[in-house]
Amino acid sequence: MKVKISYTVELDDVPKQVYKFLINEKVSVLNKDYDNLLKNITDGYTEQAIAEIDKFRRNLASIDLKLDDAQSILDGYMKTRYGNNVAESPDEQHKV
Repeated sequence: MKVKISYTVELDDVPKQVYKFLINEKVSVLNKDYDNLLKNITDGYTEQAIAEIDKFRRNLASIDLKLDDAQSILDGYMKTRYGNNVAESPDEQHKV
């Protein structure tokens, strides 16, 4: 079961806290998992490939949840910092 948690930090510390939150995610593990998946397919180990696909998709879902949380936190940070007129396009975004 997934639950949301919250805690209080200084406004200026929000980007640093989001960085710490995301750096703990082991995205590099995905490269290894993906390589194993491709090897299993190439070597004809279909059952193992199916298991690897499932594992990979679960890891992606976990990372996606973290990215969604990080996006929401940073969006709230930007709105608090700069008001509701936060830039929509990447060219207009404020550097955090």
